[in-house]
Amino acid sequence: MIPEESYGMMENVYRTPRTGRHQLPEKGLERPGLLGDPCTPIQSQPFSSRYTMCSGHELGRGKFAVVRKCIEKETEKEFAAKIMRKRRKGQDCRMEILHEIAVLELAKDNAWVIKLHEVYETPTEMILVLEYAAGGEIFNQCVAEREEAFKEKDVQRLMRQILKGVSFLHRHNVVHLDLKPQNILLTSDRPLGNIKIVDFGLSRVVNNHEELREIMGTPEYVAPEILSYDPISTATDMWSIGVLAYIMLTGTSPFLGDDKQHTFLNISQLNISFTEDFEGISEPAVDFMKTLLVREPEGRATAEDCLQHPWLAEGDLPDLYSSAMNTVDNGKPILLVEEDNDELKINALEASPTQPDTDEQTVTEELILMASYTLGQCRQTEMEKQTESKAITKRFKFEEPMLQELPGEFIY
Repeated sequence: MIPEESYGMMENVYRTPRTGRHQLPEKGLERPGLLGDPCTPIQSQPFSSRYTMCSGHELGRGKFAVVRKCIEKETEKEFAAKIMRKRRKGQDCRMEILHEIAVLELAKDNAWVIKLHEVYETPTEMILVLEYAAGGEIFNQCVAEREEAFKEKDVQRLMRQILKGVSFLHRHNVVHLDLKPQNILLTSDRPLGNIKIVDFGLSRVVNNHEELREIMGTPEYVAPEILSYDPISTATDMWSIGVLAYIMLTGTSPFLGDDKQHTFLNISQLNISFTEDFEGISEPAVDFMKTLLVREPEGRATAEDCLQHPWLAEGDLPDLYSSAMNTVDNGKPILLVEEDNDELKINALEASPTQPDTDEQTVTEELILMASYTLGQCRQTEMEKQTESKAITKRFKFEEPMLQELPGEFIY
């Protein structure tokens, strides 16, 4: 990644002589499911001529992309600059980036999809200037202490918004294919704002005339048809929304196993519990998830069906449900484990201070970042860690999104 003061400027780099270069085919032109060239003008002027990068405001990073907060000089408005390499693992990925731009253009009038402001291009990178979502990703609240975590009323409201955004995409035959807490942002965290769906790098266009089969998505959230290499459809997103609802309501990941193979086995065999971690969660909420976490795609509710479900009907939960949510144990710290991945992840996570317990013992919250497939243990006290010797499952880890890389022995 080039220094931030050089974004949008020509680089002084050593170039291999023409006879020594290995020419690769332009794969973007061969891949199905991609939209055509976008209409947004692509600026070639230096990015730094119009924007100032905010030092210390990196919002996310992956192997091939970084998102940084920036300020438009003329208006002093805040934006998020998503800087993506055009060449990845020896392949030209410019067509995939243009597809992402085209999807954002398609959804420009939808309130629940992040807005595209401008696009810049350098010899090695493309820079998408996006709407700035100050509240960060909803993942933060999913793994927060109980008093900071989502209440069921919050999940109802945010899930309506997510479904309205996804319904819009599906009506235009676009499937996101990577719906997860890291790709749903909030306009503000306090008070709790509205959602913005981001990261359309894996999205594809589906239609009735051509089957699309690809191994893509993040392991904890992929639908069974991804693992069995069956056709992708809008129902593939709906499975992910079922997983997302489970995580938002319980703070646990329903299919997460000790490793990828265990996770995939849980998904393919539908190994899921609706009793553990469900104290205080209403029956309509459980029924909502059960309409989505269905093995056969044709048996899942559509986005429009979900918006008509009794749990998401306009209005609030009865007081008994919200009061039950408020009585769940408090005071447990966050312990996260994070790994690097090929796709962008927003990782501006902050630990909030803990409160001393009745024995005047101070529990220190930690935010641990590790480049491994180790399980993250959420909402677990230091005392519990000392007494538990077995591995904790059903928790979060930061899996890298898959793209045609699933070994055969993982398919069930």
